Amino acid sequence: MNGDILVATDGSDIAATAAAQGLEIAERLQATVHAVSVVDRADADDESVHERHQEFVERVERDCRDRGLDVETSVRSGRPGRELLEYADERDVGLIVMGTHGRTGLKRWLMGSVAIAVVREAGCPVLTVNATAAAPFEEIDDVLIATDGRPGVDTAVDQGLELATAYGSRVHSLYVVNDVHSHTSVVLEAFEELGERSTSKIAERAGERGLETERALERGIPHREIVAYADERDVDLVVVGTESRSGLDRVVAGSVSQRVIGTAPVPVLSVRTLER
Repeated sequence: MNGDILVATDGSDIAATAAAQGLEIAERLQATVHAVSVVDRADADDESVHERHQEFVERVERDCRDRGLDVETSVRSGRPGRELLEYADERDVGLIVMGTHGRTGLKRWLMGSVAIAVVREAGCPVLTVNATAAAPFEEIDDVLIATDGRPGVDTAVDQGLELATAYGSRVHSLYVVNDVHSHTSVVLEAFEELGERSTSKIAERAGERGLETERALERGIPHREIVAYADERDVDLVVVGTESRSGLDRVVAGSVSQRVIGTAPVPVLSVRTLER
Protein backbone atom coordinates (compact mmCIF):
# COMPACT_ATOMS: atom_id res chain seq x y z
CA MET A 1 0.00 0.00 0.00
CA ASN A 2 2.01 2.89 -1.33
CA GLY A 3 1.32 6.61 -1.49
CA ASP A 4 -0.32 9.29 0.59
CA ILE A 5 -3.50 8.86 2.61
CA LEU A 6 -6.61 10.95 2.01
CA VAL A 7 -8.64 11.44 5.19
CA ALA A 8 -12.13 12.70 4.37
CA THR A 9 -13.97 14.60 7.08
CA ASP A 10 -17.40 16.17 7.45
CA GLY A 11 -16.95 17.13 11.09
CA SER A 12 -19.07 14.29 12.46
CA ASP A 13 -18.10 11.94 15.27
CA ILE A 14 -17.85 8.97 12.94
CA ALA A 15 -15.64 10.95 10.57
CA ALA A 16 -13.40 11.78 13.54
CA THR A 17 -13.19 8.09 14.45
CA ALA A 18 -12.32 7.17 10.88
CA ALA A 19 -9.72 9.95 10.76
CA ALA A 20 -8.09 8.67 13.94
CA GLN A 21 -7.75 5.22 12.38
CA GLY A 22 -6.38 6.76 9.20
CA LEU A 23 -3.76 8.65 11.16
CA GLU A 24 -2.75 5.49 13.02
CA ILE A 25 -2.12 3.80 9.68
CA ALA A 26 -0.36 6.88 8.28
CA GLU A 27 1.97 6.88 11.27
CA ARG A 28 2.74 3.20 10.78
CA LEU A 29 3.43 3.68 7.06
CA GLN A 30 5.00 7.15 7.47
CA ALA A 31 2.62 8.47 4.85
CA THR A 32 1.64 12.06 4.15
CA VAL A 33 -1.96 12.82 5.09
CA HIS A 34 -4.39 14.87 2.99
CA ALA A 35 -7.26 16.16 5.11
CA VAL A 36 -10.14 16.94 2.77
CA SER A 37 -13.65 18.24 3.36
CA VAL A 38 -16.23 18.96 0.70
CA VAL A 39 -18.87 21.69 0.83
CA ASP A 40 -21.96 20.47 -0.96
CA ARG A 41 -22.67 22.46 -4.08
CA ALA A 42 -25.99 23.60 -2.58
CA ASP A 43 -23.98 25.50 0.06
CA ALA A 44 -21.19 26.66 -2.23
CA ASP A 45 -22.05 30.35 -1.78
CA ASP A 46 -22.37 30.23 2.00
CA GLU A 47 -19.15 31.55 3.49
CA SER A 48 -20.05 30.31 6.98
CA VAL A 49 -20.29 26.75 5.69
CA HIS A 50 -16.84 27.04 4.10
CA GLU A 51 -15.45 28.30 7.38
CA ARG A 52 -16.96 25.37 9.21
CA HIS A 53 -15.42 22.88 6.81
CA GLN A 54 -12.09 24.65 7.17
CA GLU A 55 -12.35 24.00 10.90
CA PHE A 56 -12.95 20.32 10.17
CA VAL A 57 -9.72 19.90 8.21
CA GLU A 58 -7.77 21.99 10.70
CA ARG A 59 -8.70 19.54 13.46
CA VAL A 60 -7.21 16.72 11.44
CA GLU A 61 -4.19 18.88 10.67
CA ARG A 62 -3.55 19.48 14.38
CA ASP A 63 -3.76 15.77 15.11
CA CYS A 64 -1.28 15.09 12.33
CA ARG A 65 1.15 17.69 13.67
CA ASP A 66 0.91 16.10 17.12
CA ARG A 67 1.97 12.80 15.57
CA GLY A 68 4.77 14.32 13.51
CA LEU A 69 3.01 13.56 10.23
CA ASP A 70 3.23 15.66 7.10
CA VAL A 71 -0.21 16.97 6.20
CA GLU A 72 -1.96 19.01 3.54
CA THR A 73 -5.50 20.37 3.86
CA SER A 74 -8.14 21.16 1.28
CA VAL A 75 -11.74 22.38 1.31
CA ARG A 76 -13.50 21.80 -1.99
CA SER A 77 -16.98 22.54 -3.29
CA GLY A 78 -19.21 20.29 -5.35
CA ARG A 79 -20.62 16.81 -5.14
CA PRO A 80 -18.76 15.19 -2.21
CA GLY A 81 -18.17 11.79 -3.78
CA ARG A 82 -16.96 13.19 -7.07
CA GLU A 83 -14.70 15.76 -5.40
CA LEU A 84 -13.07 13.16 -3.16
CA LEU A 85 -12.45 10.85 -6.11
CA GLU A 86 -11.02 13.68 -8.22
CA TYR A 87 -8.72 14.78 -5.41
CA ALA A 88 -7.51 11.20 -4.92
CA ASP A 89 -6.75 10.91 -8.63
CA GLU A 90 -5.06 14.30 -8.81
CA ARG A 91 -2.75 13.52 -5.90
CA ASP A 92 -2.37 9.81 -6.70
CA VAL A 93 -3.16 8.83 -3.12
CA GLY A 94 -2.74 5.24 -2.01
CA LEU A 95 -5.63 5.03 0.45
CA ILE A 96 -8.87 6.88 1.17
CA VAL A 97 -10.21 6.84 4.73
CA MET A 98 -13.75 7.90 5.58
CA GLY A 99 -16.76 7.25 7.80
CA THR A 100 -19.71 5.49 6.21
CA HIS A 101 -22.06 8.26 7.31
CA GLY A 102 -21.95 11.54 9.17
CA ARG A 103 -24.38 13.99 10.69
CA THR A 104 -23.31 17.61 10.65
CA GLY A 105 -26.67 19.32 10.86
CA LEU A 106 -26.14 20.31 7.24
CA LYS A 107 -25.69 17.33 4.93
CA ARG A 108 -25.19 13.63 5.54
CA TRP A 109 -22.70 11.21 4.11
CA LEU A 110 -24.95 8.17 3.91
CA MET A 111 -24.51 4.55 2.94
CA GLY A 112 -25.68 4.32 -0.63
CA SER A 113 -24.45 7.80 -1.46
CA VAL A 114 -21.03 9.30 -0.77
CA ALA A 115 -19.29 6.41 0.95
CA ILE A 116 -20.52 3.73 -1.42
CA ALA A 117 -19.94 5.95 -4.46
CA VAL A 118 -16.32 6.36 -3.38
CA VAL A 119 -15.90 2.65 -2.65
CA ARG A 120 -17.42 1.74 -6.00
CA GLU A 121 -15.32 4.11 -8.10
CA ALA A 122 -12.03 4.70 -6.28
CA GLY A 123 -8.86 3.64 -8.03
CA CYS A 124 -7.21 2.94 -4.68
CA PRO A 125 -8.24 1.03 -1.53
CA VAL A 126 -10.87 2.67 0.69
CA LEU A 127 -10.95 2.20 4.47
CA THR A 128 -14.41 2.79 5.91
CA VAL A 129 -15.54 2.95 9.52
CA ASN A 130 -19.23 2.67 10.34
CA ALA A 131 -21.05 4.05 13.37
CA THR A 132 -20.80 0.82 15.37
CA ALA A 133 -17.22 -0.12 14.52
CA ALA A 134 -14.69 -0.34 17.32
CA ALA A 135 -11.90 1.97 16.24
CA PRO A 136 -9.29 3.29 16.18
CA PHE A 137 -6.85 0.45 16.71
CA GLU A 138 -3.26 1.33 17.51
CA GLU A 139 -2.31 -2.21 16.59
CA ILE A 140 -3.95 -4.34 13.92
CA ASP A 141 -3.22 -7.80 15.26
CA ASP A 142 -5.70 -9.79 13.19
CA VAL A 143 -6.71 -9.17 9.57
CA LEU A 144 -9.59 -11.05 7.96
CA ILE A 145 -9.41 -11.43 4.17
CA ALA A 146 -12.73 -12.61 2.77
CA THR A 147 -12.50 -14.43 -0.54
CA ASP A 148 -14.94 -15.95 -3.00
CA GLY A 149 -12.17 -17.44 -5.11
CA ARG A 150 -12.79 -15.24 -8.16
CA PRO A 151 -10.26 -13.00 -9.94
CA GLY A 152 -12.01 -9.92 -8.56
CA VAL A 153 -10.55 -10.41 -5.09
CA ASP A 154 -6.91 -10.75 -6.13
CA THR A 155 -6.16 -7.07 -5.65
CA ALA A 156 -7.92 -7.11 -2.28
CA VAL A 157 -5.72 -10.00 -1.18
CA ASP A 158 -2.60 -8.12 -2.29
CA GLN A 159 -3.53 -4.98 -0.35
CA GLY A 160 -4.68 -6.92 2.70
CA LEU A 161 -1.40 -8.80 2.88
CA GLU A 162 0.62 -5.60 2.48
CA LEU A 163 -1.15 -3.96 5.40
CA ALA A 164 -0.92 -7.14 7.49
CA THR A 165 2.81 -7.24 6.81
CA ALA A 166 3.21 -3.64 7.99
CA TYR A 167 1.60 -4.58 11.30
CA GLY A 168 2.84 -8.16 11.59
CA SER A 169 -0.79 -9.26 11.78
CA ARG A 170 -2.24 -12.74 11.91
CA VAL A 171 -4.07 -13.33 8.62
CA HIS A 172 -7.45 -15.06 8.60
CA SER A 173 -8.65 -16.25 5.19
CA LEU A 174 -12.37 -16.95 5.03
CA TYR A 175 -14.57 -18.46 2.35
CA VAL A 176 -18.33 -18.62 2.84
CA VAL A 177 -20.33 -21.24 0.99
CA ASN A 178 -23.67 -19.63 0.25
CA ASP A 179 -26.09 -22.49 0.93
CA VAL A 180 -29.22 -20.36 0.76
CA HIS A 181 -30.00 -20.92 -2.91
CA SER A 182 -28.74 -24.46 -3.28
CA HIS A 183 -28.72 -27.46 -1.00
CA THR A 184 -27.50 -29.90 -3.66
CA SER A 185 -24.56 -31.77 -2.19
CA VAL A 186 -22.53 -31.86 -5.40
CA VAL A 187 -22.84 -28.08 -5.80
CA LEU A 188 -21.95 -27.36 -2.19
CA GLU A 189 -18.98 -29.72 -2.35
CA ALA A 190 -17.70 -27.94 -5.45
CA PHE A 191 -17.87 -24.60 -3.66
CA GLU A 192 -16.13 -26.07 -0.63
CA GLU A 193 -13.30 -27.31 -2.84
CA LEU A 194 -12.98 -23.82 -4.33
CA GLY A 195 -12.97 -22.41 -0.81
CA GLU A 196 -10.21 -24.78 0.26
CA ARG A 197 -8.05 -23.75 -2.69
CA SER A 198 -8.73 -20.05 -2.24
CA THR A 199 -8.05 -19.89 1.49
CA SER A 200 -4.99 -22.12 1.14
CA LYS A 201 -3.54 -19.79 -1.48
CA ILE A 202 -3.97 -16.78 0.80
CA ALA A 203 -2.48 -18.67 3.75
CA GLU A 204 0.49 -19.74 1.63
CA ARG A 205 1.16 -16.18 0.49
CA ALA A 206 0.83 -14.88 4.06
CA GLY A 207 3.20 -17.58 5.30
CA GLU A 208 5.78 -16.51 2.72
CA ARG A 209 5.71 -13.11 4.42
CA GLY A 210 6.33 -14.71 7.80
CA LEU A 211 2.77 -14.09 9.00
CA GLU A 212 0.74 -16.40 11.17
CA THR A 213 -2.36 -17.70 9.40
CA GLU A 214 -5.75 -19.25 10.01
CA ARG A 215 -8.17 -20.61 7.42
CA ALA A 216 -11.91 -21.07 7.70
CA LEU A 217 -14.82 -22.28 5.58
CA GLU A 218 -18.34 -21.40 6.69
CA ARG A 219 -21.80 -21.97 5.32
CA GLY A 220 -24.53 -19.36 5.29
CA ILE A 221 -25.24 -15.88 4.03
CA PRO A 222 -21.81 -14.45 3.11
CA HIS A 223 -21.98 -10.97 4.66
CA ARG A 224 -23.47 -12.31 7.88
CA GLU A 225 -20.83 -14.99 8.23
CA ILE A 226 -18.02 -12.54 7.50
CA VAL A 227 -19.26 -10.10 10.12
CA ALA A 228 -19.90 -12.89 12.64
CA TYR A 229 -16.41 -14.30 12.13
CA ALA A 230 -14.83 -10.87 12.62
CA ASP A 231 -16.80 -10.38 15.83
CA GLU A 232 -16.18 -13.83 17.28
CA ARG A 233 -12.45 -13.88 16.50
CA ASP A 234 -11.74 -10.30 17.62
CA VAL A 235 -10.52 -9.36 14.16
CA ASP A 236 -9.26 -5.77 13.87
CA LEU A 237 -9.72 -5.24 10.13
CA VAL A 238 -11.82 -6.86 7.40
CA VAL A 239 -10.64 -6.84 3.78
CA VAL A 240 -13.14 -7.30 0.94
CA GLY A 241 -13.06 -7.04 -2.82
CA THR A 242 -15.69 -4.67 -4.11
CA GLU A 243 -15.70 -5.23 -7.84
CA SER A 244 -14.18 -7.21 -10.65
CA ARG A 245 -14.50 -5.86 -14.17
CA SER A 246 -13.16 -8.96 -15.81
CA GLY A 247 -16.14 -9.79 -17.98
CA LEU A 248 -16.94 -12.64 -15.58
CA ASP A 249 -19.10 -12.60 -12.47
CA ARG A 250 -18.61 -9.62 -10.16
CA VAL A 251 -18.34 -8.91 -6.49
CA VAL A 252 -20.03 -5.52 -6.42
CA ALA A 253 -20.64 -2.75 -3.93
CA GLY A 254 -24.34 -3.10 -3.20
CA SER A 255 -24.18 -6.78 -2.38
CA VAL A 256 -21.81 -8.60 -0.02
CA SER A 257 -19.23 -5.84 0.33
CA GLN A 258 -21.75 -3.08 0.98
CA ARG A 259 -23.44 -5.09 3.71
CA VAL A 260 -20.09 -5.86 5.31
CA ILE A 261 -19.13 -2.18 5.18
CA GLY A 262 -22.36 -1.20 6.89
CA THR A 263 -22.40 -3.82 9.64
CA ALA A 264 -18.83 -4.91 10.43
CA PRO A 265 -17.74 -4.27 14.04
CA VAL A 266 -14.33 -3.07 12.80
CA PRO A 267 -12.93 -0.96 9.95
CA VAL A 268 -13.29 -2.44 6.46
CA LEU A 269 -10.69 -2.14 3.70
CA SER A 270 -12.46 -2.29 0.34
CA VAL A 271 -10.38 -2.84 -2.77
CA ARG A 272 -11.69 -2.57 -6.31
CA THR A 273 -10.13 -4.51 -9.13
CA LEU A 274 -9.55 -2.21 -12.06
CA GLU A 275 -10.26 -3.37 -15.56
CA ARG A 276 -7.10 -4.06 -17.52
